[in-house]
Amino acid sequence: MFENLKNRISSFFKSKSNNKKLSTYALFLFLSFSFWFLSMLSKHHETTLKIPVVYVNLPTDKVLLSSPISFVEARVKAPGFSILFYNLFNFSKLTLNIEQANIKPKTGGSEVFWLMNSKREAVAEVISSSMELMAINPERLIIPFSNKAKKKVVVKLNQSISLKPEIWLANPIALVPDSVMIYGDQQQLDSVGFVETEELLLADVSESITSNVQLSFPATVQCKTSVVEVIIEVEPFVEQLFKHKLEVKNLKKGYTLKLFPEVVQVTIQAPKDNYSMLQTDFLKLQVDASLISEDSRILAVEVEDLPSFIQLKRVYPSRVEFLLIKE
Repeated sequence: MFENLKNRISSFFKSKSNNKKLSTYALFLFLSFSFWFLSMLSKHHETTLKIPVVYVNLPTDKVLLSSPISFVEARVKAPGFSILFYNLFNFSKLTLNIEQANIKPKTGGSEVFWLMNSKREAVAEVISSSMELMAINPERLIIPFSNKAKKKVVVKLNQSISLKPEIWLANPIALVPDSVMIYGDQQQLDSVGFVETEELLLADVSESITSNVQLSFPATVQCKTSVVEVIIEVEPFVEQLFKHKLEVKNLKKGYTLKLFPEVVQVTIQAPKDNYSMLQTDFLKLQVDASLISEDSRILAVEVEDLPSFIQLKRVYPSRVEFLLIKE
């Protein structure tokens, strides 16, 4: 029976006249379907479109309690052509900025939410202008957050900086800010003592520089600050060698102290702008006679009241022998 049916079908399709009739029928069927399909596309329909959602500016000081929805549903009335085009070629997404959302404080955290009716204009920009937006679901989009633990830590500069000869730092290198607030799990925060910058590489610096450097954080913590400003102030300096006679302080009455040598060499550095001060008698080098003991015949050379902008590089010799003479 089945073999007979198979042979009949095979002979039907092998017949040229039948093939011609079948082709004609298929053509008219296709044309009829096309006209019907075009007619349906030209008419207005109500449908629900799924619009992908992207969230930006998530807070670093809070943690999500649950994943937010990835799309909203828009009920629209539109021509079939517009609906088909949206489903095939529209890849736009609805962007929701958490910094511009409504906030409802709660114990241990907060709720961020949007009244979606206020986002009708943004949704209308995502869909086709030929679509009439009727409703948005959900009417209220909520994202729950809980507060993270926080800790203030200092910023350390990771640097490799070299200065040109006869150039030095006018002031210590400054970081702005010099400390930041980090957020995360309390146990993770307890293990973080400071935050380091990415390496700042500068060679042969001769002028003051202000540079922005990225912070480098452990993967387990977050921070609202990602960049610090590094302020490097430099200036030219001069170096000069002085020969200076030693003075004696705290010497008991009735005694004379003989020093060997009485004159020492002092090498100092000072800003070029203050070079004129080096021509004055600003140095005061002394030995303290109250430190004399029977166990030693050597006293250390002390430099008194050196101006803060002057750097003492070397005193030679830094210790001198003495002879205590009773008058």
